[in-house]
Amino acid sequence: MIASRRIAIPYFDGAEVDLDVEGDLTADEPAAAAALAAFLSLTPADRLADTRHVYAYYRDFHEAVGGEDFLDDEMGVPETPEAIWRHVHPKQLYLVRGPDDDHVYVVASGDCDWEVEHGLSLVWRDGRTLCKAGGEDGHVTNSYAYADDSLANVVYPAVDPKFRTLLTP
Repeated sequence: MIASRRIAIPYFDGAEVDLDVEGDLTADEPAAAAALAAFLSLTPADRLADTRHVYAYYRDFHEAVGGEDFLDDEMGVPETPEAIWRHVHPKQLYLVRGPDDDHVYVVASGDCDWEVEHGLSLVWRDGRTLCKAGGEDGHVTNSYAYADDSLANVVYPAVDPKFRTLLTP
């Protein structure tokens, strides 16, 4: 990664995070600049439209660890799915070239109150389409992460399949 700079993110109500660019990609390369501009055009309304993916991650984790036994006391219970965003704390934004495609991915990573070990990673293909949500694992798509092309349209893969979310057609 090259030296980072601080940037305000409209999607996260203007939260300031570090912006980094990975590998041989530069922020002024046309594809990277276009992906970043597209991402910076996303608004809090777009974030609310993405709620189902982040809330599914929370619910899946909550159920897997028996969250009612400790997690509810630690972070409280979100009153609505949209309230999950109060428990998301973005820290870094980075641009990365796709490992097996021609896309540039915008990755927002940070902390979340329900999964302190792996946090939260949200990935937008070309800065426009949220294509991956979940814990930080260093991958930009689920199909690449799991070497499984059947996951190409899966945003949150889930431990319990009932929490799996897909791209909106």
